[in-house]
Amino acid sequence: MFQANRIEELYQDVIHGVFVPRISTYTFNQVGSGINFFYPWILLYPFVIFQLITHNPISAFYLGIFLETLVTLLLSYYAMRKYSASKKRAIIFAITYTFANYRLYLVFNQNVLAESIAYTFLPLVLLGFYEVFYQNIKSWPILAIGMTMLLYSHMLTTALTALFMLVTLVVTWRWISNKRLRLLAGVKAAGLSFLLSAFYLVPFFEQTVTNHLKASWVGLLFIKTPMETITSSINNEPTQVVGLLLMIVLIFGFFFWRRANTIDRYTYLSGIILVALTTTLFPWAKLLNTPVANLQFPYRLTGLATLMLAIYLSAVVTYIFDNLQNRYGISKIGFVVIFSLLSVGLTYSAEQQILAQRISIPMLDRVPTPSHYYPEEHGKGYNLTSSNWNNMFHYYSHNGSFDYFPVTINGDNVTDLVTHHAFVNGRKVAFASRLKSKPNEIVYDLSGIKSGTVVELPILYYHNDLVKVGESNYLKPTLTKRTTVKIKVPVKDKTVSLKYFNSKLDNGSMLVSILTWLGLIIVYFKYKLSGKEE
Repeated sequence: MFQANRIEELYQDVIHGVFVPRISTYTFNQVGSGINFFYPWILLYPFVIFQLITHNPISAFYLGIFLETLVTLLLSYYAMRKYSASKKRAIIFAITYTFANYRLYLVFNQNVLAESIAYTFLPLVLLGFYEVFYQNIKSWPILAIGMTMLLYSHMLTTALTALFMLVTLVVTWRWISNKRLRLLAGVKAAGLSFLLSAFYLVPFFEQTVTNHLKASWVGLLFIKTPMETITSSINNEPTQVVGLLLMIVLIFGFFFWRRANTIDRYTYLSGIILVALTTTLFPWAKLLNTPVANLQFPYRLTGLATLMLAIYLSAVVTYIFDNLQNRYGISKIGFVVIFSLLSVGLTYSAEQQILAQRISIPMLDRVPTPSHYYPEEHGKGYNLTSSNWNNMFHYYSHNGSFDYFPVTINGDNVTDLVTHHAFVNGRKVAFASRLKSKPNEIVYDLSGIKSGTVVELPILYYHNDLVKVGESNYLKPTLTKRTTVKIKVPVKDKTVSLKYFNSKLDNGSMLVSILTWLGLIIVYFKYKLSGKEE
């Protein structure tokens, strides 16, 4: 539901002629939530475009997943081909990584869309990192673009990846040549990535600094024991584990150790350590009261573990194939086809487990309410179709529904707010029927209420929100103790509108990112037309 709300908000904005979502007025309970300042939205556009084409949000979602999977295959192939100069290893890696168990879990089990999109670009990031610090220093734009696409996808995955690269630099520092120049190239990549992402990062920091907000919940949950991790992987369960193929290479990969090069050895060791970190082998409980608790789920390290083990697996399988080809003349195409069928077959098997678990889930054939709501009834959710799609947007209390609300919204305040109850001269009154949504704007009809009456509206305030009461101009609103908007009912034109207006920082950062992208594209084509080699 979290992803569906985000996609629907952007879709509604686009069909009404607005292309940059700021506050949520059609979804997330229609209270003006600032969720779009804190979760990247640009890579949701393909889903919106598909919905504009198909007029079916379900079809559009699956088309978006298809595109995401295709791009993951292509980028994985490109990254490994550039790293290893081997087509067959690139194919093996691309298939292994794209159809890996953890990515299946993100995409189809939990629909963790932002994180799954981030893993589309992770091979590109690691390729850029490898090139800048260990190979071709001039390839720093690859690192910049890879990190930019991570930022466009999922902030936490970006932070985890940056931490992994920092640890790798520390571990391998003594073997890095031309340290000063390579660090300078890394700084260039970071600078370019910031400029390309400024349209998202600048509003993010502006809202963080100027509002007193609750971030997403913190905690460290769903930590498996080592045996549970191994068992779930061997059983090919579509959960937060690396899966059967990668667990096999984790357990038996040391047999290939002597034949692996230094980089591949590092990926193998990294994969083992990262998997261990997702389990109770690491004392996560001692970190509950530290900033590390923002990780929420230690199993998120499984994404990096999947990438590392997939790299090592591709080396092992390529070595085995080369030996078999030399000894028995096995066909390259036949071997790749067999391996592909094995990998995709495991994915299909895991998908069947998901379908079996959900075959009896009911349709969401009514509008949820606070007392009759997902997932309390049966703990498994609901099925959606294009006809009942809109039911989920009327009352939303799923994961992330109150992320980045003002800290003053808590307890009963939350229910009053999201069920659209205003306070009229201190008396709670239902206002849902008076609400009208517009892009980045909420309008309430106050007709029938005596002029001069003080009304506390169920609308959140964020920096740069302005309010228009009756025939007045848009002004900074008066706020309640809950950080909602308080107004006096006007004599004429009894409407009140809260609207987000872009700040100079918003507009300036958007211009910077657009110009940087245009400049990068122009430089790229000039480079290609010049015929120069890397």
